[in-house]
Amino acid sequence: MSNNSQFPPEPDFLEAIKRLGAPRPRTTGEDDEPSFRRLLDVIDHLRGEDGCPFDRRQTIPRLARDLAEEMLELRDAVDEGSSRKMASEIGDMILILLFIRRLLWETDQVTVSSVLDHTSEKMIRRHPHVFQDPDPDIDAKTLWTNWEKEKRKEEEHKDRTSILDGLPRTMSALEIAFRQGEKAARVGFDWTDEASVWEKVLEEVGELSEARFENPGRLDHELGDVFLALSSYARHQGIRPEESLARANRRFSDRFRYMEEQARIGNRDLSSFSPDEWNRLWESAKASETSIRKEEGQS
Repeated sequence: MSNNSQFPPEPDFLEAIKRLGAPRPRTTGEDDEPSFRRLLDVIDHLRGEDGCPFDRRQTIPRLARDLAEEMLELRDAVDEGSSRKMASEIGDMILILLFIRRLLWETDQVTVSSVLDHTSEKMIRRHPHVFQDPDPDIDAKTLWTNWEKEKRKEEEHKDRTSILDGLPRTMSALEIAFRQGEKAARVGFDWTDEASVWEKVLEEVGELSEARFENPGRLDHELGDVFLALSSYARHQGIRPEESLARANRRFSDRFRYMEEQARIGNRDLSSFSPDEWNRLWESAKASETSIRKEEGQS
């Protein structure tokens, strides 16, 4: 990003906010601005001449990896339902984002105000039903059509040719399946009801069953179709499959660790268990899990 490529100002966006007056409720207060500036000063000190040797060697790719890890930790905090942990992880993410901005300033003089104003302008443009011609009853299809139309006008999105463009390359395949289905559904390409998409799941499972006796390429193809169909079914049920699978992974981990503990108590080697013993241990782990949920009032 060169010095001339900072986001050009759009003066109308301030007028759009003024016309609406103060938001209701307003969640910011007098302490927010000095606290924000204080964090920026902390980052400047860390990167400054007398700063931290580690932080002075930071790079944007390394910070981006740290940000991805913090995002996962935030998701864990969300699953736990802990406001304190969520607030802490949000703070860590803000720190990393502002650290990246500082590195951009060192090479291209990117300011905090240019980043924040660009984002405010973008949100105002993409929400004309709030900031320009208020329409609180706008339907979802019109909303998303307008959203995509405004996005394609923006410099960073001008090369997009498909509504499916813009999904990160590093996003998991399961999440991409969900998001592609979501994007396509916004313009009407979708099953009409839950029963229809469930029929598709059953159809794909049937084809997978047939593919078991064919070549590996066919099996791979049909397995992918099953995942895709299940992703669509999850979307129709309001479930994000990536998060559902993450919860299932945690259940498996908890149950397997329980079985390992039982093996240690019995002074047994894991490899010595028979299939029947494994099954009994697995059922015991599930029962223990249910008992814990009841004690915590979750069932």
